[in-house]
Amino acid sequence: MNGVGVVKGTSNYLGIHMSETLLLMRRFLAKEFESKRIGMRFEEWMQLLPVVESEILSQKDLSDLLVKDKTTVSRLVDGWVKKSWVKRGVSPEDKRYYILRLTKKGREIWEKGLPVIASADAVFRKDLSDTEERDLYLLLFKIQSSVQMAGQQNGA
Repeated sequence: MNGVGVVKGTSNYLGIHMSETLLLMRRFLAKEFESKRIGMRFEEWMQLLPVVESEILSQKDLSDLLVKDKTTVSRLVDGWVKKSWVKRGVSPEDKRYYILRLTKKGREIWEKGLPVIASADAVFRKDLSDTEERDLYLLLFKIQSSVQMAGQQNGA
């Protein structure tokens, strides 16, 4: 299984199969980013996604979206600032919060990853019919909704 094995007795769990699939996809994308010399790792590309999708984003919101503690996100953002991918400023509304903005350089490097993502997406979809792809999206949406509802019920 390309280095990803199933522990005996866990093969019937949907979450295990989904996690293995996600791991394989991430490895594939990481190798593609490295071989195409994008200028950032795939993991960095994914972590920057919330900043790219927002006009401005607080560092606290980024911490929540990435499900990482404040210290980890602070170090992550420090690296981005050092690489000139992101500008960090104090929020005008609340001086306790930092606001993150993607720089021109950050956007340019991030956009270099888009063709790699599109190419990888074609690989992921290759053997799916239009109907299977549509059904997969619907099933993923249902699973995401179930997990979100369970998380809300459990106070997560």
